[in-house]
Amino acid sequence: MPFFALIKKEVYRFSSIWVQTVLGPLSTALLYQLIFGSQFAVIDTGLEHVTYSMFLIPGLVMMQILLNAFGNSSSSLIQSKYTGNIIFVLMAPVTALNMYAAYLVASVIRGLMVGAAVLLGIVWFGSFHFEHVWAILYFAIFGSLITGGLGMIIGIWSEKFDQLAGFQSFIMVPLIYLSGIFYNIQNLGPFWRSLAMLDPFLYIVDGFRFGFIGHASFSILNGAIFVFVFALIINLIGVQMLKRGINIKH
Repeated sequence: MPFFALIKKEVYRFSSIWVQTVLGPLSTALLYQLIFGSQFAVIDTGLEHVTYSMFLIPGLVMMQILLNAFGNSSSSLIQSKYTGNIIFVLMAPVTALNMYAAYLVASVIRGLMVGAAVLLGIVWFGSFHFEHVWAILYFAIFGSLITGGLGMIIGIWSEKFDQLAGFQSFIMVPLIYLSGIFYNIQNLGPFWRSLAMLDPFLYIVDGFRFGFIGHASFSILNGAIFVFVFALIINLIGVQMLKRGINIKH
């Protein structure tokens, strides 16, 4: 089936350059852990029986999941548009919905693969255990669906590489870095805490971390609902953009 063939193509594309797509994020996460986890180990997380290293590791894992799910779909689309080989995908007997879903599934696969690799790589730098496996899986999958969908939207919209790079550098990366990866949001002052709560990635990171340490800054149920609705909205927008052929069919 064209749907599964497209998934296979996308998975092969990123797995064939695994040094860049897997080892690169792993080395980045290791550097963050060595710098922050070791040098700032005495930082008070504000959580009982939770060291800074235990707090940091889930955040680093989720950071790479989000960035790589976004990078997979966005880079694949913009490269295909730039080289012109996207015409072969458009000519295939596959609907816009199936095409979108295939790219999205491949992005989720890459996000989860990189997340698993990062977790296995930095697990030796801190002691932690799995408190709620369902939360780990839920927020990892839906986090990948959200940023994979955002990658689809930006990949469809972008006509040049610098448009994609601009969105990633000035919107995606700052929002992810300020989502409570390196600090407990509850330790911020009232103004900054209220401002941080506008960051949608905050609830993904918080829910994912809850799966490891059993502590959450916000209601897990509300966070899970928000993440589900956000993923649905983002991907409905992406599907409609692809169906209309915005910056694709011309």
